[in-house]
Amino acid sequence: MNSSADGTATALNEVESRRFFPRLDWKTISLASIGGGLEFYDFIVYGVFAQYIAKAFFPAEDPAVSLVNTFAVFAIGYLSRPIGGVFISHIGDKFGRRRAFLLSLITMTAATIAMAVTPTYGSIGLSATILFIALRFLQGCCVGGELPGAITYVVETAPLRAGFACGIMFFCVNTGSFIAVFVSSTLHACLSVDAMQSYGWRIGFAVGGVLGVLGFLLRSRLQESELFKTLGEKRAGRIPALEVIKSHWASILLGVGVVGINQALIAVLNVGMTPYLSGVAGYDVKTATSVISYAVGLLSFGIVAVGFASDLITRRGILQLGTFLVMVASYPLYQAILGHAVNIYVLFTMAVLVCALVSGTFGAIAAELFPTRLRFSGLAISYNLAAALVGGFTPLITSWLVVTSGNRAAPGIYLSILAALGFVSALLLKRLRPSDQLDR
Repeated sequence: MNSSADGTATALNEVESRRFFPRLDWKTISLASIGGGLEFYDFIVYGVFAQYIAKAFFPAEDPAVSLVNTFAVFAIGYLSRPIGGVFISHIGDKFGRRRAFLLSLITMTAATIAMAVTPTYGSIGLSATILFIALRFLQGCCVGGELPGAITYVVETAPLRAGFACGIMFFCVNTGSFIAVFVSSTLHACLSVDAMQSYGWRIGFAVGGVLGVLGFLLRSRLQESELFKTLGEKRAGRIPALEVIKSHWASILLGVGVVGINQALIAVLNVGMTPYLSGVAGYDVKTATSVISYAVGLLSFGIVAVGFASDLITRRGILQLGTFLVMVASYPLYQAILGHAVNIYVLFTMAVLVCALVSGTFGAIAAELFPTRLRFSGLAISYNLAAALVGGFTPLITSWLVVTSGNRAAPGIYLSILAALGFVSALLLKRLRPSDQLDR
């Protein structure tokens, strides 16, 4: 009896000693994260080759109209996310995270390969346009399940180090964007403009297909998350999405507020800021491209660092600080960009460090809003609503504000408003600790 008690005490002491630095299952988290990065490559590559896709599938007399149509279809990839999120999260909460993971990746890979070989408008007419739109819709559905699923999986794999695990996952997702840009740069360096229009852009999609197959082979080695396996008969009911809406609607709203500001920041940085710097703020294209590449890379490392720190101190407090700083500093940042008085790299270094406070904490916090049995569905609904309502429209809204208001710093006001909503959401969050998830 005494030996048993001593053994229990020893085990508890060992758990306590590892509270701040428990071991990570690096292999499992890496496989889950790499798959997300490869799938995000497939989603982003559409935007990278938008100018060629415009001529191939959305021809118009005015090239500007053709490009607008192309980006409208790009937005469809965001609007379709909630649909895919509900469907794939249903599988994840009912039958397991692993099945949902494999389904989203193989479907995304198939869609990307199909886009690489789809005949152009010049070959089969309107059918080509409709088919390409349908494939883009399917890509959006897959991403709608992939990112919430990846967050869910890594949080449940490492509940005591959820912040760090999410940081690694988002680092890999950002790497997918870098690979897309690298492939584009390589193709442009090796091929002429005519060759790019003829077949070069298809190579980019084909590379995505190959990477997707590789990702599927790697991800097929994943095991089910430990927290999900412990649920047993307590798994989600018949329709997890309806259950989470009925029982956890407040958590969904908070999740939208938390995720929404991150979606806006990422959309501005990855999509809207380069044309803003070159077209509005008066920087040359080379400088604009260079500084944004630097900022995206720095943010990737910042997310990992903040995620690591969030496992040691309260994530809630870090998020509150981040959203508050975005709220008060966005408009002055845009004014400083326009003024050219401060070195642009210094400005974006400071901006990225603030963004990292949000991007490095929102994933784990959003996941912790929901119990294990409904986590995938709850996260998918809140994440994808924010992506559809905020992420997909932020570049359009910020550009529209500049044109209609006459205030070239107006995007800063938009970000401040979203950050205020995020700050209020962060204030309303429960004081969750990482260890709470072991009891849910």
